[in-house]
Amino acid sequence: MPTLNEVPEVAKLLATILTGEPVTHGALAVIPLLAPNLDDPDWLTLEDLIPPSPRRGEGRVRGEAAARIRVTEVSEAGSVPFLQVENGADRPLLLLDGEELIGAKQNRILNTTVLVAAHTEVTIPVSCVEQGCWGYRGRQFRPGDASLYASLRAQKAAHVSQSVRAGRGHRADQGQGVGAPRRSGLADAGAVLATAAQE
Repeated sequence: MPTLNEVPEVAKLLATILTGEPVTHGALAVIPLLAPNLDDPDWLTLEDLIPPSPRRGEGRVRGEAAARIRVTEVSEAGSVPFLQVENGADRPLLLLDGEELIGAKQNRILNTTVLVAAHTEVTIPVSCVEQGCWGYRGRQFRPGDASLYASLRAQKAAHVSQSVRAGRGHRADQGQGVGAPRRSGLADAGAVLATAAQE
């Protein structure tokens, strides 16, 4: 069996990777792997496009592209486990698993990572992270300040994996912690959510 260095494509890639200075915290050390000779990915993210909440400042909205991206409820009535994404930009849009979306009828988090092609409209799977709220506070979603903390993300991932294996798509079990995580779990994880939506 060949080693990674003996596979030409992998050997070529490994030759371009540099290591950064280690970052440590207690017994944990993370060594960044950098690929300065590779092109940057040609996709956009919600942070690039949609203005964040006012408490976060103006963000990095990229001109006309921002006006061409819309994340909304799937219909006027809405549907807790799904949102609609319209990518009218000329580049793909990358949505990350666990990313928080704030607005419309209820704050949500993404159940899986989705790459939305340019000039495409898709329905994406999400989970509720806000109890007792179901009323419009605006028509579009914007990126939140937080992502799901690790233990709850693991629970959600397990539920989503089970759902995919059962042929139900990327659905999370709203009754098993994703829709109503414990405040103590957030505190244990050291997360601070200004909206307290994930409690």
